[in-house]
Amino acid sequence: MADGRPRPHFLCLRAALVLATAALAFVTSSGCGDGRASSSATRWPTNGWSVEAPEEHGMSSAVLDGARAYAFREGRNTQGVVVVRHGAIVAEWYEPGRDASSFAPSWSVAKSFASALVGIAIEEGLIESVDVGMAEFFPEWRGTPKESITLRHVLSMTSGLLWSEDYTPGNPSDIIQMIVSEVDHLAYAASRPLEVPPGTRFSYSSGDTMLLAGVLRAVTGRIAGRYAEEKLFAPLGMGPVDWWQDASGNTVTYCCLDTPSREFARFGLLYLRGGSWDGRQVVPAEWVAESTSPNGVWEGYGFQWWLMGRTEPGLPADLYAALGHDGQFIYVIPSLDLVVVRSGHYDKHPGPPMAQHSLWALYPSDGLIPGRGTVPPDSWSDREFLAPIVASIGGNQ
Repeated sequence: MADGRPRPHFLCLRAALVLATAALAFVTSSGCGDGRASSSATRWPTNGWSVEAPEEHGMSSAVLDGARAYAFREGRNTQGVVVVRHGAIVAEWYEPGRDASSFAPSWSVAKSFASALVGIAIEEGLIESVDVGMAEFFPEWRGTPKESITLRHVLSMTSGLLWSEDYTPGNPSDIIQMIVSEVDHLAYAASRPLEVPPGTRFSYSSGDTMLLAGVLRAVTGRIAGRYAEEKLFAPLGMGPVDWWQDASGNTVTYCCLDTPSREFARFGLLYLRGGSWDGRQVVPAEWVAESTSPNGVWEGYGFQWWLMGRTEPGLPADLYAALGHDGQFIYVIPSLDLVVVRSGHYDKHPGPPMAQHSLWALYPSDGLIPGRGTVPPDSWSDREFLAPIVASIGGNQ
């Protein structure tokens, strides 16, 4: 289902995987430099990507190919990988039968998109600040213990609401209940009781992110997906995009944004550039900075972004990422001016992106329905995948 770090089962093998000593030393050393391109080297793919040789951007093709070998090893079930440096695609690989036009899934990568929309709405004056009470958007919470929850708490996964993010098939967790059985995902998320005081515990919750659908609809008068089309996708030249809705017509802000892997790379590049895109500030720079900073309760999470470099040894210290179940990743490494996208195998439902009753029936995970939905890798190590990409830069920035 939506990515539930602490980790889905296939990522728990990371500790058992061993990197080559030289590559690991390079990743963790200060020899990476800042890697940022001069303005003359920066590309903007608003009207199409520049595809250029790695060597044009100080990278070794031979070393970089180690990431391809890792990602497409049998059992990894990788659909596509896109590597972007200085705004140009320097490597792009797909499994047989897929290409740059193939839809890829997001699962919880969509959470980072929802966060961006909140930042845009605040900049437009539609939301006062992240410290506004959620009861402004859910008036039924007034006079209840949930009245103390703020938008900041929801964005940082510290709402204190009771929620079980357990992906074990057949387990009656909240995430499975919502995806499999609920017609109105927003109503279900809003119905969860308060378990601990807000701001005292980080607890990963797709329910918290689903509440953002209600916030955005309340302040914009549109579902989140429609707001995103105008404020995010159009400025980036991003498309095609299908952001799924539940059977009640709510954008499922916690998951399920389908677009080709290249388009996910646009979003990563937007954040790499501090929310600026080809001369336009699409997302406020302050929002990008706050979203990718520790939330005050746990240093590994910001506003719907994972701060992996702070918590996972062997990764560049400034690495942050949008992560989704079954191995969907947008890695951003500002010090190297680098964005890397990995998409897992996906068989997209041919109909409109709206649940008929059960979202899971049309968007299943874990390879549980052959020929439909997403398939996870049998194992995955962020470090082992990223090490050859980082090492390919070498000393020539």
